[in-house]
Amino acid sequence: MFTEEEVNVALAELKAPDVASWELFSEVANFKVFRRAVSNSALKEYKVLGSFPDLPVRYLLRAYTDLDLRKTWDRNMTGWQPLENHRLHFTAKFPWPLSPRDYVYELRVQEFKDGIVCINGKSVVDETMPVKAGTVRVDEFRQDVVIQPTDDGKGCNIWFGYFDNPKGNIPSSIINWAAKTGVPGFLNSLRDAGLGLMKKDGESEKSRPLGSLTDGSAAVDC
Repeated sequence: MFTEEEVNVALAELKAPDVASWELFSEVANFKVFRRAVSNSALKEYKVLGSFPDLPVRYLLRAYTDLDLRKTWDRNMTGWQPLENHRLHFTAKFPWPLSPRDYVYELRVQEFKDGIVCINGKSVVDETMPVKAGTVRVDEFRQDVVIQPTDDGKGCNIWFGYFDNPKGNIPSSIINWAAKTGVPGFLNSLRDAGLGLMKKDGESEKSRPLGSLTDGSAAVDC
C-alpha cells in the first residue's frame, strides 16, 4: 500500500527523476527505463517513468488490472486464478529452455485525490496454491505503479517500479535481453489494449465513476 509521502515522491520523480543511484537502461517512446543493483545480490530492480498522452487513467487501469483481458494482450502470460484476500495466482512463460514461472501475490488498488491511482503487488505465501511440477515459484516479487492524469485529462503519467527474483542460473545476457525487449513490448501492448477499450466504450465510459474500478476499502485521500 502506498503512503501519501510515497505518492508525492513518485509524482515528483515524474517531473525530475531521481537517478543518482540508477543507470539509464533503455529508452522507448515517451518512456525511460532505469535500473540499479539490489544490495547483496546480482539482481537488478527497475523503474520506468513516462506517459501515455492519449490514454486516460481509467483505461490504463482497466487494461492493467483486468487479467482476463490481459491474457489477450500480454504474450508472456499463460494463466491466472483469483484467490482470497485480494490475492492472485499468475503464470508466465520464460524464454526457452527456461521453465515457466508462477507468482502468488496480493494486489491492491488505491484511489487518491486529483484522480491519482496506485497499484501495489507483492509476493505472499498462500498454502492453497502449492507449486506445480515443471514450474518455478517466484517468491520475491513486487510491483508499484502510480498513475497520474495529465493536465488535459486525455492521458496519464506513469511511475512504475518492479523487482523479482526469477531463481535459477539465468545468464545475465538473457535477463538483459528480456528487459530491453520485454519492457517496450509490454508498454506498447498495454497502450494498445487501453486504446481498444476506449474505442469500444466510446462516450458511455465517461459516465462511469473511477471509484468503481478501485478497491474502495483501500482508498486513501491524500
